[in-house]
Amino acid sequence: MAGVRLRSPVQEQMGLESVPYFPLKLVQEREAWLLVNPLTGVSSEINGPAYSLLRLCDGYRTLAEVIEELQRSYQSERSDILAVAEPLLRMLSDQGVLWQLRRRMNWWRLPPPVAVLWDLTGRCNLRCRHCVVGSTSSCSDDLTPEECQRLVDEMAGFGVQQLILSGGEPLLRPDFLDIGRHAVSHKLSLQVATNATLVTAKVAAALGEFGAAAQVSLDAADPVTHDDFRQVQGAWRRATRGIRHLLAVKVPITLAATVTTANIEQILDLYRMAADLGVTTFRILPFVPYGRGGQYRALEVSPEQMRHLTEELNILRGEVGLPIAPMEFECTFRPPPPSQPDPLTHVGCDGGIAYCTINSKGEVLPCNFFSGAEAENVREHSFEWIWHNSRFLNYFRSLVVDDIQGACQSCGWLSACRGSCLAANFAHGDIFQSNCHCWLATSNCERSSDRSDSLSTVIC
Repeated sequence: MAGVRLRSPVQEQMGLESVPYFPLKLVQEREAWLLVNPLTGVSSEINGPAYSLLRLCDGYRTLAEVIEELQRSYQSERSDILAVAEPLLRMLSDQGVLWQLRRRMNWWRLPPPVAVLWDLTGRCNLRCRHCVVGSTSSCSDDLTPEECQRLVDEMAGFGVQQLILSGGEPLLRPDFLDIGRHAVSHKLSLQVATNATLVTAKVAAALGEFGAAAQVSLDAADPVTHDDFRQVQGAWRRATRGIRHLLAVKVPITLAATVTTANIEQILDLYRMAADLGVTTFRILPFVPYGRGGQYRALEVSPEQMRHLTEELNILRGEVGLPIAPMEFECTFRPPPPSQPDPLTHVGCDGGIAYCTINSKGEVLPCNFFSGAEAENVREHSFEWIWHNSRFLNYFRSLVVDDIQGACQSCGWLSACRGSCLAANFAHGDIFQSNCHCWLATSNCERSSDRSDSLSTVIC
């Protein structure tokens, strides 16, 4: 059949004009590279040519340009390159860790973030089942006190307004108060995200002097349920004691509960308890099966269960009066906005735009749910340089409403939620699906538990 060219499977699936992006780290081990899939925890070895292929999938080159560059490097025909690249590209795409768009990413020059969530340590005194960073009792790669002081100087000099000190458990750092004091001396406002078990009267007094606010994790009005989820007996008792220390010195508290199948029936009682304690705000967070949470997928509630809980909390808020932080998709309880968003409206939350995360290793990310991505480190570059030049941050800034697939594209509330949390989608293996937590789009949600958990060694 002269003149007829057959299209390879990868051309059918992606198109040579598509722009692939492989966001994960690749660590060299002897003559191979190690790829760890954060969605499955499975490690695989890839060889040099496969490494070259994935490094070229940078969110800017089209697939055709990637193949052309490999042709030049290996002096091979396009068909030969495609034949050996196709299995790896297909597998990683199916696994949710090779992302494809129809256009190149942009590079943005944005003002400094308003807020930075900073994990001061990877250590924690609890073993919470949902922990996205998988904190343990020991950690050897936290930033040093000197690095922390320098980072505060950089962020303040750049124009960051607020620091949210988290972990792990930030109070495990011996220099926690020194870091907080240094931040306040630079006119940074301070919030501490803590399990409160280590909050003494002295610590609370210092936070009061700093003018800090606190977000305290508490998952049930029942101590047994909370302690089981946090996997340390006595955690509830120590947390509520810490809350009272904070309230005694008038530190504003947001009481935050992660909603799971184990505690969803207790959330209304916990809200009433929060009001009785006198905290400032109540907040619910969805359970996302990432990090340690990937081991406990049965704890994730269904979108319909979350819808029912959100409705009940809306009613109870009117009766009790304690403010509740905005709840995901509660916008759907009101009429949709009169107009749909422009297809080029930014999608998802403002991670990488108005705020970001610095993890305990010093890596800068849109949020902690993307731990495992190839990210720039404050040990190697200034925070300001990273904010402007990070490929990962700029990729997220380039994502728009038109990138979200499925039911979201015809939803009347799309301009209100903007597809909501992309990290939850990523944890479920498809970052661009209609949001897997939305009760209006659940029929389009493909759970990652239905996907293969194996990632074979691929030799190109």
